[in-house]
Amino acid sequence: MPINKMNQKKSSKSGYDEFIDKVTNGDINPVYIFTGDQSHLIDKALSALKAKVLGAQDDMNYIVFHGEAAAGEEILENASTMPMFSSKKIVVVRNADKLKAKELAVLEPYFESPSPSASLVLIFTEGKAPKIKSKKVQKFNFTVGKDNTASLLRDEAQKLGLTISPRATQTLISLVGEDLKELHNELVKLSIYRSEGKTIETEDIEKHTRRAKFGDIFTLINAISKKNKREAQKALLDLEAQGEEPLSVLSRLIWRFRLIWKAKELTDNKTPKADLLKELKMSPGAFYYLSQDLKKYSYQDIARTMKLLLECDKKLKISYVPRNFHLTKLMTELFSQSK
Repeated sequence: MPINKMNQKKSSKSGYDEFIDKVTNGDINPVYIFTGDQSHLIDKALSALKAKVLGAQDDMNYIVFHGEAAAGEEILENASTMPMFSSKKIVVVRNADKLKAKELAVLEPYFESPSPSASLVLIFTEGKAPKIKSKKVQKFNFTVGKDNTASLLRDEAQKLGLTISPRATQTLISLVGEDLKELHNELVKLSIYRSEGKTIETEDIEKHTRRAKFGDIFTLINAISKKNKREAQKALLDLEAQGEEPLSVLSRLIWRFRLIWKAKELTDNKTPKADLLKELKMSPGAFYYLSQDLKKYSYQDIARTMKLLLECDKKLKISYVPRNFHLTKLMTELFSQSK
């Protein structure tokens, strides 16, 4: 039986938990395929693999490629050559879904006969990973079910020595989205800036999250919805002045427009209000504000906007120009398409 089917049937554990169990027990594989959209869990998995295989300090034998700019021969050469001053090396290919078909084809013989001194990790965060039949390849999915986000958020809070009330949990998710990396970052900030006590309440989020950051994020989103270029540029400058990372700003824009698309589909399908709110994980008040955006965008508008957002995401990750340049350029492109 192919190993990817074994992984799916073997247990009810998440891909992350299963991967950590294997690595902790010293079960290190020569080739991994990671799928799923939870970059926080993927990064934690990579850190665990690196700590087990290389130790915390060995960066020389930890090599990272990006699929949109990588050549198959270069990846193959790095995976096949001996490590430097070590018995092991790790080669990571992020955005492997962006590898051209011919570049991925170069790696196929390696999957059958991988180097025993290397672990090659291919990360497919968008779309489906290609079907690879080799039993030398292990596949782990880092997607979190809708019902598990709140539970994982509580676990993250506990690791910081805190608890978070159910209402505060839903409030934070409704503001930030379901990306665990963003949720973790907000929990860290709440642990530093909130008032005394170990339980995070809705009031803490209102004070330290929404006002400090999301007010400006939603000012930016609202300005884009209203097609108000001047207001959007001002909101972007305010976020930049706060030291907000461009990728963080962009991830929230992407999340918001995905939410608009999903809400639009549910509304058009005449989904009952209670089911719609449950699916979107929103309060009636939050949905009211979201519903105003549904009227302003056609599916074609959202598709064009998402294309620009994802192109900007790619440029932010591989470009060497100042990253704020790409967000500023994005605003120009968003407003030029709306004319």
